[in-house]
This record gives sequence, C-alpha cells and structure tokens, in this order.
Amino acid sequence: MGASLCKLTIICPREIEAVLADALDAMEPRLPGYTMIEAHGRGPKMQPASAAERVRGALRTAMFILILPRPRIEDVTGMIRTACPRPQISYWVEPVEDFGRLTDA
Repeated sequence: MGASLCKLTIICPREIEAVLADALDAMEPRLPGYTMIEAHGRGPKMQPASAAERVRGALRTAMFILILPRPRIEDVTGMIRTACPRPQISYWVEPVEDFGRLTDA
C-alpha cells in the first residue's frame, strides 16, 4: 500500500511566510502542493511585534498545510531547519486516514 499519509501543519510569523513558501517551492523532488492560510496566534511565548498585534493580543501568522507520505515529512522539516532556521516556526504532524479528489475531472 506504500507509506502512510500524514498532515504536516507549519506555523510561522507572516513576515517570513514568503521565505518559507520559496523554500517549499524549491524542494526537490517537488512537493505535490500545499495550502497557505492567514491566521492569528496567541500564547505566553508569542511576542506580538506590531502595535496592532499588541492591541489585538495576537500575532499575525501564516499556516501551511501539506499532505505527504510520512518519509517526506522528515525531508520537509529537515529542509526548513536548514533553509529557515527560526525559533518562531512551529509544526505538528497528524495521521491522515484518507485523501483524494471528489471527481476525476
């Protein structure tokens, strides 16, 4: 059946969103695609940078979501550690029970 699929979620400050996207786009072999979402993060270790973030009490973040075979997850996180070594980037991995397209077209 092949390697099991996993969902990799990556969170980073929006200021480095483009750097992370460029690093993901440059990976070889190429990634099958990913989703980017604008988000807001809160937590005791998050330091809002702008005045608006301090007023809102939340840091502007970007969320990247990738569905990949488990071995590729380690390739992606290793690449990010090398290409974008920033402590503000966090990630988690979840198993995916099923993944596909709803139509063949």
